[in-house]
Amino acid sequence: MQTTIMIIDDDIAIHKTLEVLIRNNNLGTVVSALDTGEDAVDEILFYRPNLVLIDLLLPKMDGITIMEQARQRGYSGKFIMISQVEDDSMVGRAYECGVEFYIGKPINAIEAVTVIRNVTSQIRLEQSLAQIQSAVSILDPHFISAHSEPQPSPNEKITAIFSDIGILGAVGSEELRRLLLKLCARGSTNFDLSALYDELLEEDNKSGVAPRKALEQRVRRTIQKALSTLAELGCDDYSNSIFNDYSTLLFEFSQVRQEMRHIRDPRAEPGKINTKKFFAGMLARL
Repeated sequence: MQTTIMIIDDDIAIHKTLEVLIRNNNLGTVVSALDTGEDAVDEILFYRPNLVLIDLLLPKMDGITIMEQARQRGYSGKFIMISQVEDDSMVGRAYECGVEFYIGKPINAIEAVTVIRNVTSQIRLEQSLAQIQSAVSILDPHFISAHSEPQPSPNEKITAIFSDIGILGAVGSEELRRLLLKLCARGSTNFDLSALYDELLEEDNKSGVAPRKALEQRVRRTIQKALSTLAELGCDDYSNSIFNDYSTLLFEFSQVRQEMRHIRDPRAEPGKINTKKFFAGMLARL
């Protein structure tokens, strides 16, 4: 099944660039392209695309508001946000509202294709699973239960991912695991990391600015190590499956590239992490 895509951006050049990348890389079919936020929610609900590529700053209505209203009115597709805004709070809010990935402007073709391909692959997988579930729904549920393989627990999934990205056993990895399990148990992508850190400290009978700062630093160092691991894999083999699976899921691809430049030339600035992006990406896999 072909993935349907809508583009919402006030820059016509961006429309053309994305349409060419989507067509040349067989990523899906563009069903509509808008240059304003006005009526964007109605258009999304009319076309029901599998994926919306949306700018953050738009005339009439901003991208985050469009996402929120479309969700409230029943749209269940996926969003990729495209913007030159690099403010961490805005990026964090976009992820809290359910954006899958955040692509910076000016658009890098490799990054855009990688991100869109990852999301469209996830869409096709979800569609296939839905078809399978529909096909077997007429079977005896006892038969299905008896012949289905047990699914790994969130904790087991975290262990597998941590192993892949090179942080299993790292200082701070167990605290990071506990934070992820807390979020997973709540079943929500809308989270406050500050409150989560405080909860963890309270469980360990710790409080105060110093323990909180130390915890945040350990978690950030662990995530930074994951970025370095993925960048090293990318330097060795750009087609590495782990690199392709996690580089855009857990990090901004521009920062992965920057970390790769740093590995090749230590004089270059290292890549930076976005903690909320990492958590949101991990939750998507749990």
